[in-house]
Amino acid sequence: MTGLLDPSLLDWVVLRHWQRGACTAVTGRALWQQATAQAAWIAARTPPAALVLVIGTTGPAMMALFLGIAASGRRAAFFPPASPLQDARHFFEQQGAALRAIDPAAICVMEEATAETVRAIAPDLAPRILAVPPAEGDSVAALDAFRARLGSDETLFVQHSSGTTGIKKAVAISGRMLAAQSAAYWPGLRAELGVARLSVASWLPLYHDMGLVAGFLLPMLGGDQVSVLDPFEWIGSPGRFLEMIAADRCDIAWMPNFAYRHFVRLRRALPPADLSSLRLWVDCSEPCRLADAEGFESAFADRGVRPGAVVGCYAMAETVFAVSQGSGARRRGLAVPGPLAPGTPMPASGALLVESGTAAPAGHRLVLSSGRVLPGVELAILDGERRLPPGHYGEIALRAPFLFSGHAGRSAAESGLDTEGYYRTGDLGTVWEEEVFVFGRLKEIIIVNGKNLFAGDVEAALAALPGLRPGRAVAFGIDSDQTGSEELILVAEHDAASGIPEAECRAAISRHLERVFLVKPRDVRVVPDRWLVKSTSGKISRDANRRRYLETFRQD
Repeated sequence: MTGLLDPSLLDWVVLRHWQRGACTAVTGRALWQQATAQAAWIAARTPPAALVLVIGTTGPAMMALFLGIAASGRRAAFFPPASPLQDARHFFEQQGAALRAIDPAAICVMEEATAETVRAIAPDLAPRILAVPPAEGDSVAALDAFRARLGSDETLFVQHSSGTTGIKKAVAISGRMLAAQSAAYWPGLRAELGVARLSVASWLPLYHDMGLVAGFLLPMLGGDQVSVLDPFEWIGSPGRFLEMIAADRCDIAWMPNFAYRHFVRLRRALPPADLSSLRLWVDCSEPCRLADAEGFESAFADRGVRPGAVVGCYAMAETVFAVSQGSGARRRGLAVPGPLAPGTPMPASGALLVESGTAAPAGHRLVLSSGRVLPGVELAILDGERRLPPGHYGEIALRAPFLFSGHAGRSAAESGLDTEGYYRTGDLGTVWEEEVFVFGRLKEIIIVNGKNLFAGDVEAALAALPGLRPGRAVAFGIDSDQTGSEELILVAEHDAASGIPEAECRAAISRHLERVFLVKPRDVRVVPDRWLVKSTSGKISRDANRRRYLETFRQD
């Protein structure tokens, strides 16, 4: 394959934009002509190195604008638009606070409705709103300008990780970091699939690192093809994503773990689609669950999904994207016997590696391998300040050629970086037989009378209970002065159409959690549809719902 942004690839189709079943094909030349025109437009309206936000519907115009902003010497960043499924009050509070904290020099909007929303949630920022005009021109000068920035340590773009009060952590990505991520990650994927040019399928939002980097920037750098569907269209019609894969013969896609389970739930309602071309489905939302991977493969086997096609990946904005990547040739899981304390040696814990299709012993949970670390990445497993030997369980720390230098406005130490250049991720897991297994977040552990529970495991255990909306439950801990421990709290949305009374649902939840985890929840609340608050990434926000629970049910 040729080098990054090679001009010889300009006449290749690099983007296929699907909207309501219709496809628009865009060549590299057309995309960079738009980017060049937009670079000149934004340069005339903002100072060099200014932070410029982009808000709009995913498509060629928005993607070209982002490239143009970065090529012009400004710092580009995507910002999430209003979601029709998000609580309106929370969105206004969350996004208004986020916009003021980010304090951009300009806010580029693709649609007037978006401009109206921004004016409503942040009236003081209204003068900074820029309505983006259509872009036309013959020059592709932005391509050379963007390529030149790949060798620079200056910020090329900014990723804002989602938080409970809006977007709270800004990660500056330089051109050199992006190029280093590409060099470490992309050749291995091509070798895995045996192709010179990848065909990527994505419905992922561009304000998220998975969609921005894996589903847009890395393919653009290499001249690969991306077939893209706007995430809101995916939410409304997820079957269109499968139809897009079949039509474009895509060979790789990234999705968060919950999407695999979501597709399985919808299996009977989805239109038929030949998925045999897509040979690598990358599960990239830790913790990745082997059961969900195998469940997806089994449910869609008749549509061409192969055994072992779903593999894990460990990624984060602080490393541009990927840290490790699984392989379909050697997919494994780790069977873990219940909660573990940091510092535990894996062999002594009774944990065991299992191959695909192997049932875990009773009482064990299955974690999908996130594969081997990328070239240049160094991982350490910590218990507090103590570095653990290989094969132990603890907090994951790492350093890499594409690691960030700290969150904007925070010191290196405040950002989790130590004096040796290692970043403490806050993720819990292990490296065993050179494979990375991520169990969950350190902050998501609920300790009830000395028993460690992952909030995600508690929530996942409710997936099959009748009377509840699937995937719409949140678990968290609240400190108890009486017990000196945490109390387990569970809030779940009621499926009114099920006909099961809320009181029966509450009782069933308590019984089920006691049976599975040997822990009785302190309180269970069954709430109406859409009561739970989502973060900017579209996930259930644990901390925000904890606060809402306290405000609503524990005001005393």
